[in-house]
Amino acid sequence: MAGIVESLRHLLKYAELSDSAIHIYSALAGLKPRTLGEIVSLTDIPHEEAERAIRELMVAKLVREIPGRPTRYEALPPYALIKKQIEDLTNSVRDFYSNLSRNLEQSINLLKDGLNEFSNAMAKTFENTIVKIAESLERILSGVIVENIAKILEDVLKNLINVAKENASNRFMELKDSIITEFKDSVEKSMQEFSAQVSQATNTLTEHIRDLIYEQTKEQINQVLSQFELGLKAIDALVVKGFEKEKSIPVEIQIIKGLEKIKGQLGDVVKRTQNFVIIVAPTYDFIPEDIIANLPPRVRIQVAAGFYPKHSEMVNRLKTRGPTTQLRDAKGLGLLAVVADMKEALLCALSETVADPESVMGIFTNDAAWITMIQSQLSHIFMGATRL
Repeated sequence: MAGIVESLRHLLKYAELSDSAIHIYSALAGLKPRTLGEIVSLTDIPHEEAERAIRELMVAKLVREIPGRPTRYEALPPYALIKKQIEDLTNSVRDFYSNLSRNLEQSINLLKDGLNEFSNAMAKTFENTIVKIAESLERILSGVIVENIAKILEDVLKNLINVAKENASNRFMELKDSIITEFKDSVEKSMQEFSAQVSQATNTLTEHIRDLIYEQTKEQINQVLSQFELGLKAIDALVVKGFEKEKSIPVEIQIIKGLEKIKGQLGDVVKRTQNFVIIVAPTYDFIPEDIIANLPPRVRIQVAAGFYPKHSEMVNRLKTRGPTTQLRDAKGLGLLAVVADMKEALLCALSETVADPESVMGIFTNDAAWITMIQSQLSHIFMGATRL
């Protein structure tokens, strides 16, 4: 049951139901119509809370009321919630498409901006390279011309006759080699810096595009998959619940003979009560006060029996349990009966005075049809009795 309730929460959340309503719907799904008392017994939810939960489910069109005596309730397929789930999935896919389109547009804009920055950076780098090369050439040529040409001219004048041609040729060759080497080194250095800046700009642009498209797209896909997973869990729970067979409960109808045995059986039924019990008796002498006093305050007690002055103290003690104990006066009933949690019932024809207690006979049963009939009659008697 806990697994089915947890799975159905993913679908039932769209109806904004309370936990009790979800629990009751999960219990009713796939079963035949149940009375409120049977629902209380099936779910162990207090009677008043179960009534509120049933109303919630009826408003949400998840449960329908079947008129009769008693009224029964049947779980309806949650078509509206499944439709809402599918609509949400559809909207998620649309949002994903919209976000993806927006992300691509942003990526294109980012790429344009990156290319512009790249172009500007390249232009600046190239300009810097040319400036550096020009500065190098200027420095080299200035130094060579100022220093080397003067020396060459001096040497040429000194050796004008003997070695003018040979020395001038050698010095100019050295000058050429020096200029070319320094120029080459300067260009290589500038191009290395230029290449590093290009690589850095490219890597930054790639990272921006990857983060924007890959990460956001991955997040959107995960959200859509999560929605589908929740929907599959809820639908799977409904399928499992729809084919779930009801548990078979052995039907027992037992004939009890003897007033003391009948009273003992009545006390045992009351003692086992978890949520609700109704008792009808000829007089309050048959009401098991000590057993009722030991029941939890949450257990609702309804008693209709003949009240006389000698019962005043007992009635006052029973009333100390609080509002969950409802006591009424009904004389001349000729009946001793009890129904507890819509699980078991006891019925006995009995007058206020009994000539032969050993010959008194009663019926104990856990059959749903018998219990429903006895519950209906006892409720009718209780509602017509006088409040104490």
